[in-house]
Amino acid sequence: TGSGAKPLLGYLMLNAEELDYFRKLLTGIQARIRGDVRLLKEEAFSAHDHASSNHMADMGSDEWDVDFSLRIVENDEEALAEIVRALNKIEAGTFGLCELCLESGVPEAKARIPKARLNAIPYARNCVNCERKREESK
Repeated sequence: TGSGAKPLLGYLMLNAEELDYFRKLLTGIQARIRGDVRLLKEEAFSAHDHASSNHMADMGSDEWDVDFSLRIVENDEEALAEIVRALNKIEAGTFGLCELCLESGVPEAKARIPKARLNAIPYARNCVNCERKREESK
């Protein structure tokens, strides 16, 4: 590179502007999910408290709705934890690096998560290949 500018530690492909973009993207998703979680919790508990029918089918349906909403909340809370982790990685200088590649000794220069994957899942911990292997080993 002729510019003489050194990339930030751990960001051989991401510049400060791109990191700011991902920070804003993550905080936007975080705010949306927090609102969704709050709303879903309110709806789930409100539906549970105000079951309007004593009919068995309605009660079963209401219970299913509450259970479904609570499972969505659980998934959203896991996503929130991943977003916080990604934001911390931006601050630590390790955002965009595949955790599994690094654990297996791959050098940072080859452990980058492609920008296309980060745009799709900005809180991704691993590159596609490592994530596929991780899923297959479950």
